[in-house]
Amino acid sequence: MNQLFSADGIRGRIDYGILSSESLERLGMALAIWWKDQGPSPTVLIGRDTRESGERIKQHLVKGLTRGGVKVVDGGILTTPAISFLIIHTGDFYGGISISGSHLPVIENGIKVFDQSGIKIDDAAESMIDGLFLGDLPKQSNLIQESVTTAYHLVDLYVEELIAEYKLPCLEKKIAIDCANGAASAIAEKVFSGLKIKPLSINMSPNGANINRRAGSEYVRNLPREFANEFKRYGCEIGIALDGDGDRVALIDRDGRFYDGDMLLSMLALDLKSHGKLNGDTVVITQMSNSGLEQHLSNYSIRTKTVRNGDKYITNALLAEDLVLGGEQIGHIIIHTDKTRVTGDGLRTALWVLSELCGRPNTELNDLMGGLRKWPQVHTSVYLNERTGLLSSQISGLSELLEWVREKIPDLSRIECRPASTEPSYRVMLEARDTSVHILADFTKQVASHVQKELDSEGHPIEILDCINGGRVVL
Repeated sequence: MNQLFSADGIRGRIDYGILSSESLERLGMALAIWWKDQGPSPTVLIGRDTRESGERIKQHLVKGLTRGGVKVVDGGILTTPAISFLIIHTGDFYGGISISGSHLPVIENGIKVFDQSGIKIDDAAESMIDGLFLGDLPKQSNLIQESVTTAYHLVDLYVEELIAEYKLPCLEKKIAIDCANGAASAIAEKVFSGLKIKPLSINMSPNGANINRRAGSEYVRNLPREFANEFKRYGCEIGIALDGDGDRVALIDRDGRFYDGDMLLSMLALDLKSHGKLNGDTVVITQMSNSGLEQHLSNYSIRTKTVRNGDKYITNALLAEDLVLGGEQIGHIIIHTDKTRVTGDGLRTALWVLSELCGRPNTELNDLMGGLRKWPQVHTSVYLNERTGLLSSQISGLSELLEWVREKIPDLSRIECRPASTEPSYRVMLEARDTSVHILADFTKQVASHVQKELDSEGHPIEILDCINGGRVVL
């Protein structure tokens, strides 16, 4: 396994470990060497979200990059999908870096690296960079420092493209948008202004410390009715919630019904197929996707292809087989309708759904899914004292406990139990064809308590998410 990279780039606590100043400069140097293998004088685009640590992380990374011989263009505050788009659209860059902790709290941050195709680098590239970081780097005295330029105007190219792609003159529903006080705050405002739409704007005033704080897609995912109650007071019918770097999205309707990535995939797949644009009649999903989605799509003669968790694996599958749609339950949705769209884009996904509703006054979000019935499923976050890489087979008594759970739930369709790659927690997922969410939650809590006991982490929170209705399960 790579030392630096998780399922979605590099993550860590600010000013510690890989995000310390010394490590960041070393990482910048390692990235420079890797990029210089791609060409003699590479230029890369760098952008960040709104957390206060982003600027100093950028400064240390840029110092290593430029000393390593890479030219850097600083795009300022940019969403992760905007960085990917701009790399491809302009054709000026050998790759890019998004400095973002995504949906994580402000004390965390992260680094996502893109190649010249605007795609998150693959496992082989991660291993190469990992080896460079841990190995002997060239002495700085032997290097010629490159330049840094600012290009804050680049974001306008991304905004203009979204405005040109979506015309919503017939949208009759009043909407609310929560940008998590993150990178999408100013961008979303420009896009909706260009589309002549005035949404209720929520959590669009970043101050460096409030990103994802009681805001954004993950908060809404856990407490959907709070968001619904907020926007209903202003007469809104649909709520859109993005995460800190704008690549995830969740939707809420006026009844407080939560729409996750699986439900959005159903809407988009049916829409694309109805217009003859669903290449191969296939949707790419992950191993965490609800089994009900696969069954539902098959009723419409739509196949599914399952890949590992992580939106870069979805992208790879889309490109390899010339497919156009894939996504994760957490809200990463990739609509690969042209070569510039190769990563999850929460704002673009939301606009696509709104365009489906445009001019259809009696149609609700729920109608767009075509009758999707998700199977009962719970996801549990088991918080620990520290990050762990231990597999379930390496935790004393856990394999036996999981076998007991299988025996007790005859219609159990899937069970996942693994360490989280981006935070100090363990993930437990149970899914069954008919067994109720509350019964599944009770069993998953027993598994969670066992994990905490064996890893000396008793007393930390155990959060159980209802994947059917959204919101936490209270036992």
